[in-house]
Amino acid sequence: MASTKTDLLTVVEPAPDRRPDLLGLTRPNLEALLDRVGVGRKHAKRVFRGLHGRRLPLHAIPDLGRHAAVIADATRQASVTVESSQRSDDGTEKLVFRMADGARVEGVLIPMRAGRVTLCVSSQVGCAMACRFCATGTMGLSRGLEAGEIVAQVHAAIERVAASGDQLRNIVFMGMGEPLHHYPATRDAVRILRDDAGPCFKARHITVSTVGVVPKMRQFARDFDGRVQLALSLHAGTDATRQAIIPLAARYDMAALRRACLDHPLPGTRKLMIEYVVLPGVNDGEAEIDALAEWTRDLPCLVNLIPFNPFVGAPFRAPTAAEVTRVGAQLRGRRVPHSIRWPRGRGVAGACGQLALEGVAAN
Repeated sequence: MASTKTDLLTVVEPAPDRRPDLLGLTRPNLEALLDRVGVGRKHAKRVFRGLHGRRLPLHAIPDLGRHAAVIADATRQASVTVESSQRSDDGTEKLVFRMADGARVEGVLIPMRAGRVTLCVSSQVGCAMACRFCATGTMGLSRGLEAGEIVAQVHAAIERVAASGDQLRNIVFMGMGEPLHHYPATRDAVRILRDDAGPCFKARHITVSTVGVVPKMRQFARDFDGRVQLALSLHAGTDATRQAIIPLAARYDMAALRRACLDHPLPGTRKLMIEYVVLPGVNDGEAEIDALAEWTRDLPCLVNLIPFNPFVGAPFRAPTAAEVTRVGAQLRGRRVPHSIRWPRGRGVAGACGQLALEGVAAN
């Protein structure tokens, strides 16, 4: 137990629970833990499938018997609940997830074709990157989420989507936080989500976005051999513009980003995703687009144009549809492969760059 002294009394605080989080253990790590506590690694696949494939409480996993109590004593388990939800006119649903300690993050369920749904999942409570076009960056960083807390968001989303008769098909790490700033948790969560004894998401159905943490981009490439999709939030064609809107750009310049992208393994016909938020008068001029076209030359990639989604206090305005289309035409004229990602969930502040717990009361 720890104690904190105040002018009036001494407050006794419970010691933090240092036991490993069961939901955040990859299967090899679960095997090691079960060996260590005397249960035996042979039970790891059964436990893993029960927790992640069937989403059962530990005590309800078949044929585990007395081992359930041993495992429960040696571990803790991430708890994530859906505290509230808002549905936009376009069918997009924004969820507020509450962690066991009261921390909140937002996730977004985006309906796609044929009953398939994409989850935009969060990796941190807030974000330290402070990108000027992102509402989450105005919050600062409270803490990172553990791998189990990321996975638990997915579990909750699977249940919610299945209740509507749909299927959660894609996971995009594009919610609150910079996934590569908190890399070990992101890495382990992806490994758990891909495991064929668990949720079993295909690698091509998971996308991890980054604003450009170059050393972790390279580590991500080594760990997943390019099979899990990487999306780079570039948002500029020149260093000057990028540094004006993304503080991290002062550390990793455009040349370093391009080298990391050129070195990134791309199996088969896979391409890198390059995210480009359209900021009128900032990054949509001819010179900026010329530089973007040159930067992408000989790089197998697709540029996703994202209209800026406004938030309270933002220093930019949303572009018109015509302005976004014009940028697309500029890229097409320069033979740059691109698409336009029109806003989804903007009506409930759930579109790209808007997640900041708007309208959610603090503890």
